[in-house]
Amino acid sequence: MADLRDQTLSYRLRHEWPAYLYLLPTTIVLLFLNAYPIAYTVYISLTDFGTGGRFSLLTYHYVGITNYISAFTTNASISWGLIFNSLFWAAGSVALFLLVGLGLATVLNQDLRGKTIYRTLILLPWAMPAFITILIWANMWQVDYGIINEMLATVGVAPVAWLEHTDTAWAALFVTNVWLSFPFYTVVFLAQMQSIPKDLYEAASIDGAGMFSKFGRITVPYLMPTIVFVGLMGFLFTFNNFYPIYLITSGGPGVTTQIFITQSYDDAFGASPAFSTAAMYAVLDFLIILVITVVVIWRTNLTRNWLK
Repeated sequence: MADLRDQTLSYRLRHEWPAYLYLLPTTIVLLFLNAYPIAYTVYISLTDFGTGGRFSLLTYHYVGITNYISAFTTNASISWGLIFNSLFWAAGSVALFLLVGLGLATVLNQDLRGKTIYRTLILLPWAMPAFITILIWANMWQVDYGIINEMLATVGVAPVAWLEHTDTAWAALFVTNVWLSFPFYTVVFLAQMQSIPKDLYEAASIDGAGMFSKFGRITVPYLMPTIVFVGLMGFLFTFNNFYPIYLITSGGPGVTTQIFITQSYDDAFGASPAFSTAAMYAVLDFLIILVITVVVIWRTNLTRNWLK
């Protein structure tokens, strides 16, 4: 008998319908928890819901793509700023994640004394609740009493107003985000490195290859599928990573570190709520992520083995 996986969809439905029947309750729940909120958000973005204040929530009207047109005409500077900041935040963070994760994994993959202790200690930042860790870092960056400035003062450096200038605010956000995420990347890369056959390194050493040559010609090619996958996942997560920006800079100074998700939150729950605008930015956020994901998967063949 032929493998059902090689048959057409209609043939599989006729012969596997009990399995699909068992999956139906879970499918319904997932559609309710995922598809309905997404569809409702898209609908709200096409209305004037909440734009007249809190007392207009029960009387709103369909306005079509007016909110989207306004986003790139009247509010074009805000919208393009959000696109740039979101991409910069995600791409910059992922680049640092990969760099730090690969570097630490390479070090821990060597024959070091006490490396088990190091591998345990490296998980501690990941074990702490992220919300508490971010609040601690937010206090560490304070100009008057933050420990960062106190440490700089010991070597004669004047206090830095980290959160009051765009460049230093981004630096504070990136450092905090790396601290939150590097344990995961380090562990993933370390596990993958240990699966690389040692014979390859020994053969390369016999041929006279140096440390950097072996890293570039053996380690990186073996890690590339993992790098692409965790890089994409990290990008998608960071693009919507609300807590570091909201708790440390609140989008400031001004709106120079504001991203889509924080702008959407401010529009929905600020002093002058505009739920339709918040929904519109959420939809734009989703569409950008969708396009980037499709392009990355298409260009890297990331899913070539998923359906086998």
